[in-house]
Amino acid sequence: MGTDSYDNLLIRVENDLLDLGMTPVILDTMPLKENSGLDGVAYLKEDKAYIFIDKTLPIFEKARTLVEEFHHAISDIGNHLDYNANLAHNDEVVAREAVIKYMTGEETMITIAKEYENQPFEAWMLCEYLGYPLDFAQETVDLYRHNGLLN
Repeated sequence: MGTDSYDNLLIRVENDLLDLGMTPVILDTMPLKENSGLDGVAYLKEDKAYIFIDKTLPIFEKARTLVEEFHHAISDIGNHLDYNANLAHNDEVVAREAVIKYMTGEETMITIAKEYENQPFEAWMLCEYLGYPLDFAQETVDLYRHNGLLN
């Protein structure tokens, strides 16, 4: 994933927050991990959606973290310290699936499948086509295969 793709994703998240009536405040230039150990944080205050992302993350991890924190913000998950371990884990699983679907919609999957129509759909195709790391590409393929989009 290149910087242009990240910038486009950032604009999309900002626009989606605005469409939901929230003012986005997104900062990706903070030493968040150094100070808190976290890759990203999201919280709501009045009509503002604050999303903070660690500045040292590689570009793909910034993108993934941005989308995950966006989904935390819009679902008002908030502070997991108030949740029991099972509920927090379930929220993270739901957020992870939302990240995959947000970053790689069904239309994109179908477009890529058409590019390689004579082959079974594999994770490396997402790596090649979108620049994803192999583990995220495999999670994406697994989710869409589980949901019946891929054979």
